[in-house]
Amino acid sequence: MTASAPSSLKPRKRPQQARASATLDAIFEATIQLLVKDGYPMLTTTRVAERAGVSVGTMYQYFPHKQALIYAVSERYLEILAEKIEREVSGLPAAAMAEALIDTYWAAKTERPDVTRALYRSRNLEHRH
Repeated sequence: MTASAPSSLKPRKRPQQARASATLDAIFEATIQLLVKDGYPMLTTTRVAERAGVSVGTMYQYFPHKQALIYAVSERYLEILAEKIEREVSGLPAAAMAEALIDTYWAAKTERPDVTRALYRSRNLEHRH
Protein backbone atom coordinates (compact mmCIF):
# COMPACT_ATOMS: atom_id res chain seq x y z
CA MET A 1 0.00 0.00 0.00
CA THR A 2 1.16 3.49 -0.64
CA ALA A 3 1.89 5.91 2.14
CA SER A 4 -0.91 8.15 0.90
CA ALA A 5 -3.61 5.57 1.67
CA PRO A 6 -5.83 6.54 4.59
CA SER A 7 -5.01 4.42 7.61
CA SER A 8 -8.54 2.98 7.60
CA LEU A 9 -7.83 1.44 4.17
CA LYS A 10 -4.41 -0.02 4.90
CA PRO A 11 -4.11 -3.76 5.56
CA ARG A 12 -3.68 -4.64 9.20
CA LYS A 13 -0.64 -6.75 8.38
CA ARG A 14 1.50 -7.72 5.43
CA PRO A 15 2.32 -11.28 4.41
CA GLN A 16 5.72 -12.43 5.67
CA GLN A 17 5.79 -15.94 4.20
CA ALA A 18 4.92 -17.53 0.86
CA ARG A 19 1.87 -19.17 2.43
CA ALA A 20 0.55 -15.79 3.55
CA SER A 21 1.13 -14.35 0.06
CA ALA A 22 -0.80 -17.28 -1.40
CA THR A 23 -3.62 -16.55 1.05
CA LEU A 24 -3.74 -12.93 -0.09
CA ASP A 25 -3.72 -14.02 -3.73
CA ALA A 26 -6.71 -16.28 -3.01
CA ILE A 27 -8.52 -13.45 -1.19
CA PHE A 28 -7.88 -11.03 -4.05
CA GLU A 29 -9.02 -13.50 -6.72
CA ALA A 30 -12.13 -14.40 -4.70
CA THR A 31 -12.93 -10.70 -4.36
CA ILE A 32 -12.62 -10.19 -8.10
CA GLN A 33 -14.75 -13.26 -8.86
CA LEU A 34 -17.51 -12.09 -6.52
CA LEU A 35 -17.40 -8.54 -7.86
CA VAL A 36 -17.73 -9.80 -11.42
CA LYS A 37 -20.46 -12.29 -10.52
CA ASP A 38 -22.61 -10.30 -8.09
CA GLY A 39 -21.33 -6.71 -7.98
CA TYR A 40 -20.14 -4.49 -5.16
CA PRO A 41 -23.42 -4.30 -3.20
CA MET A 42 -23.43 -8.08 -2.67
CA LEU A 43 -19.74 -8.26 -1.71
CA THR A 44 -19.03 -9.04 1.93
CA THR A 45 -15.84 -10.06 3.65
CA THR A 46 -17.61 -13.22 4.84
CA ARG A 47 -18.48 -14.23 1.26
CA VAL A 48 -14.92 -13.47 0.13
CA ALA A 49 -13.48 -15.57 2.95
CA GLU A 50 -15.75 -18.50 2.05
CA ARG A 51 -14.86 -18.27 -1.65
CA ALA A 52 -11.14 -17.96 -0.89
CA GLY A 53 -11.22 -20.92 1.50
CA VAL A 54 -10.02 -18.94 4.50
CA SER A 55 -11.61 -18.14 7.82
CA VAL A 56 -13.30 -14.83 8.45
CA GLY A 57 -10.70 -14.30 11.18
CA THR A 58 -7.93 -14.59 8.61
CA MET A 59 -9.72 -12.01 6.44
CA TYR A 60 -9.91 -9.60 9.36
CA GLN A 61 -6.22 -10.07 10.12
CA TYR A 62 -5.57 -8.31 6.81
CA PHE A 63 -8.66 -6.23 6.04
CA PRO A 64 -10.83 -4.63 8.74
CA HIS A 65 -13.74 -4.06 6.31
CA LYS A 66 -14.82 -4.37 2.70
CA GLN A 67 -13.62 -0.89 1.73
CA ALA A 68 -10.06 -1.75 2.77
CA LEU A 69 -10.29 -4.95 0.74
CA ILE A 70 -11.52 -3.12 -2.38
CA TYR A 71 -8.79 -0.53 -1.98
CA ALA A 72 -6.11 -3.25 -1.77
CA VAL A 73 -7.48 -5.20 -4.75
CA SER A 74 -7.66 -2.04 -6.85
CA GLU A 75 -4.17 -1.02 -5.83
CA ARG A 76 -2.80 -4.44 -6.70
CA TYR A 77 -4.56 -4.35 -10.09
CA LEU A 78 -2.96 -0.98 -10.84
CA GLU A 79 0.47 -2.18 -9.66
CA ILE A 80 0.29 -5.14 -12.05
CA LEU A 81 -0.73 -2.80 -14.87
CA ALA A 82 2.16 -0.44 -14.08
CA GLU A 83 4.64 -3.36 -14.03
CA LYS A 84 3.42 -4.56 -17.45
CA ILE A 85 3.78 -1.08 -18.90
CA GLU A 86 7.20 -0.60 -17.35
CA ARG A 87 8.49 -3.88 -18.83
CA GLU A 88 7.26 -2.97 -22.29
CA VAL A 89 8.49 0.62 -22.48
CA SER A 90 11.80 0.34 -20.65
CA GLY A 91 14.70 1.58 -22.77
CA LEU A 92 12.62 2.52 -25.81
CA PRO A 93 13.00 5.84 -27.64
CA ALA A 94 10.21 8.34 -26.87
CA ALA A 95 8.06 7.67 -29.95
CA ALA A 96 8.25 3.90 -29.55
CA MET A 97 7.68 4.29 -25.80
CA ALA A 98 4.44 6.17 -26.37
CA GLU A 99 3.17 3.52 -28.78
CA ALA A 100 4.20 0.68 -26.47
CA LEU A 101 2.55 2.44 -23.53
CA ILE A 102 -0.76 2.72 -25.36
CA ASP A 103 -0.60 -0.85 -26.70
CA THR A 104 0.33 -2.35 -23.33
CA TYR A 105 -2.29 -0.33 -21.44
CA TRP A 106 -4.99 -1.34 -23.93
CA ALA A 107 -3.99 -5.02 -23.84
CA ALA A 108 -3.95 -5.06 -20.02
CA LYS A 109 -7.32 -3.31 -19.71
CA THR A 110 -8.98 -5.63 -22.25
CA GLU A 111 -7.35 -8.84 -21.02
CA ARG A 112 -10.08 -9.26 -18.39
CA PRO A 113 -12.62 -6.53 -19.19
CA ASP A 114 -15.11 -7.92 -16.68
CA VAL A 115 -12.57 -7.38 -13.90
CA THR A 116 -11.78 -3.86 -15.10
CA ARG A 117 -15.49 -2.97 -15.11
CA ALA A 118 -16.18 -4.60 -11.73
CA LEU A 119 -13.29 -2.78 -10.02
CA TYR A 120 -14.24 0.52 -11.62
CA ARG A 121 -17.87 0.16 -10.52
CA SER A 122 -16.90 -0.88 -6.98
CA ARG A 123 -14.63 2.14 -6.55
CA ASN A 124 -17.40 4.46 -7.76
CA LEU A 125 -20.04 2.89 -5.51
CA GLU A 126 -17.65 2.89 -2.56
CA HIS A 127 -17.05 6.63 -2.86
CA ARG A 128 -20.80 7.32 -2.80
CA HIS A 129 -21.22 5.71 0.63
